[in-house]
Amino acid sequence: MNMKRIIYFFLFLPIIANAQFKISVSRSKEPMYFRGTLFDEKNFLAKDTVRGTLLTSKTPIKGGIYYLQFAPNKERIYFNIENNDSFSLTFSGPSFLAKAHSSDPKNEVFLNYQRLEKTFSVIDSLFQVETARGRKFKFAEKAAFFKSKTDALVAFRKKALVSLPPSSTLALYFKSLNMLDESVPSRTDFKARARFLSRIPFSDGKLLFTPVFRSLLVEYLSYYPLQADSIRVGVEKVMANIDCAAKSYPFVFDYFSSVMKNRNIIGNTEGYAWFLTIYGVNNGCGVFTAAQKKTFKEEAEKLGALKTNVLAENIVLKDTSGATQDLHKFASENDYTLLMFYAPTCDHCQKEVPEIDSTASVIERIKNLKIGRFAVCNEPGISRSVWLDFISRYHVNTNVLHVDLPANSPIRSTYDAFSNPTFYLLNRKGEIVAKKISPTSLRRYFGELQKEAIQ
Repeated sequence: MNMKRIIYFFLFLPIIANAQFKISVSRSKEPMYFRGTLFDEKNFLAKDTVRGTLLTSKTPIKGGIYYLQFAPNKERIYFNIENNDSFSLTFSGPSFLAKAHSSDPKNEVFLNYQRLEKTFSVIDSLFQVETARGRKFKFAEKAAFFKSKTDALVAFRKKALVSLPPSSTLALYFKSLNMLDESVPSRTDFKARARFLSRIPFSDGKLLFTPVFRSLLVEYLSYYPLQADSIRVGVEKVMANIDCAAKSYPFVFDYFSSVMKNRNIIGNTEGYAWFLTIYGVNNGCGVFTAAQKKTFKEEAEKLGALKTNVLAENIVLKDTSGATQDLHKFASENDYTLLMFYAPTCDHCQKEVPEIDSTASVIERIKNLKIGRFAVCNEPGISRSVWLDFISRYHVNTNVLHVDLPANSPIRSTYDAFSNPTFYLLNRKGEIVAKKISPTSLRRYFGELQKEAIQ
């Protein structure tokens, strides 16, 4: 027999500009989690467990999109709390959403929207099945696959916006979702890109309290080619629009930090150092402590120490046979050299080292080049048998010199090789021409070289 559960929200706003809340839970034995979205689904404004008791906020909370998550099946029910709101939410299991009701009109709309989303879950499942089978979807193919779902959700949101309070977080959320579903200009459409950016309401503090903020940034930056110089333009335009009063600066900063560190981006280390300096060390919002700024500065300086187009620090180490090998000498015998730091027991290395090795082989064949691989075992204390097994198992043995890096070697610090794998590209002179690269950015590098040769 399903028990009926009733949740009452009492929100008070006597003087302060933020909402306070109180939740009363009736006859609920299993725990429920009360959370507020913050920038994306990975950050939470509130994180409290409700266990059949009364929960009252210790501090005021912002108006925004919140949800209850039920422990048994992880089902979520989202709702919108605004300042001065007072409403009830009733629901019954086993599917709480199916019979949920709210005394608040805007949240009744929100519940109906969630139910509509759920009716299209079969499409999401089919997509997962197809991708699991190895099917690759181009952008247009993916859009066509989800067209019925997208069209229905967009239509619902447009109709709902007519009746929703324009200043509500839910209205902002629906408008933002429609932007994502309807405003998808091509990479070369710079005017459309500018229009998209101009429509993002950065100054509206409520945007931070929706799970769509990060998606808007992802969508905007997706128009830019994966090159640090290009993405820098997009980052600058966004950061110029960030309102410090909206409290979103640290979240946007963290997201762009992860973007600029992406090894698939050509020139990522230069771009990341620039970003840390301009928006971390020299930021004007006052959101970082002196200690944080010091960390940003030290990291930027460390990245800047490994400049491109300068002679790489030489590496002289013993190979698998005990013979001494010299990086500079090895580089002089090849058109290019992949300097690879890896750990045989590292899962990422087991995937990426063979991948970048095979990528280099393809480039050699297509462009008639000789690319050597100077592979540094970056796992002190590993047994020789495990090391050799890695080389043999993953077939990393064509035009490759495998050398062993001892513990406490300064080389690790020189090349900032504290994580595995780490890849550099050197020319015949032994100069670093690309840093902290991936198989993807290696392909892009030689594509760019080809473009330069044509021009």
